[in-house]
Order: sequence, then structure tokens, then C-alpha cells
Amino acid sequence: MFKRSLMTLAALSLVPLESAAALRCGPGLRHVNVNGSVTTINVTPSKQVGQICLALIESASGREALNDCGALIGRTVASDPETGTSTHSHTAVFDFRNAFVTQNDQAQVTGVLAVDDAGAPCAFSVYETITEVQKGIGIFRGGSLAVTATGSVSTCPNKNLNTFTLAGEACIRNK
Repeated sequence: MFKRSLMTLAALSLVPLESAAALRCGPGLRHVNVNGSVTTINVTPSKQVGQICLALIESASGREALNDCGALIGRTVASDPETGTSTHSHTAVFDFRNAFVTQNDQAQVTGVLAVDDAGAPCAFSVYETITEVQKGIGIFRGGSLAVTATGSVSTCPNKNLNTFTLAGEACIRNK
């Protein structure tokens, strides 16, 4: 009997629990899948500006909730060069009706992509998680995010460009 219970428990642990992994949306919010891209340049060592493009697809209906590009400002709040980790905040504005500000975004350098003429690393592969919405306007008001950004950051001479692919999920305001 104990062996059968143990085998049943082991078998159940192999079944994916998609609902446990999904972002849970509160009243007045709907769940969407997030895909997109970010391209920025480094204005200062701690400030990036550029463009964010997002496609938000409603999970229940498959309808498009948003497909737009907007302005993005990123700020590096803290960094640890020894571990390759950093903390960021981002402001994304799609129009005057839809915008959000994130905080405590966690980035991790995952590799060196290029070095400068002196041999110092100047381009890196980076993985970032974005999960805290500080403020939202329009469809982002009261919403939440669980998004990953995978890409590269470069401060190499003649290659001041950061590019990321976004994927994840969000809860946005009902219309």
C-alpha cells in the first residue's frame, strides 16, 4: 500500500500544473500572453532610452489586446560587477492612455559577447526578469507582469546598442 501511494505521488509530480505557474489575475483584470522586443542605446552608464514593442494576446479568446510600439527609458539602480547582476527600473509609454513603470527588475549577465581593443569585455548576453509594476496607466492600471527579457547589452566602441526579446504573461485592465 505504501509503495502504491509513493508511486502515485511520483506519477502526479510529473503532471505539469499549468494553472499553478500562470499569473493569477484579480477582479477587473484579464490574462494575456506577452511577446515583444526592446531596442535601446546607453545614454549614460545608468540610463538607456529606446523603443519597446509589445503584442498582448488574450489567453481565453486568442484576441489581440495590444500590438503597439512605444518609448522606453531604463535606469540601472544598482549593479555588482563581480556577480554580473543588476537591478533596473523601466518606464514604457505607448501613448498617453497606456503606460507602465516597473521596479526591481533583476538582470544577470550570462556571457561575454565581445571585447574592446584593450581586451576589456564590452558586450554581454543578459537575462532579465520583470515582475513588479510600480504604476500603470490605461490597460496597465492595477496590472501585473511576469516577463523575461533575453538579449544583449553593448557599450563597445561604435556598437552602443542593447536588444532584447520579451516573453511572458501579464494581467491587464478589462475594457
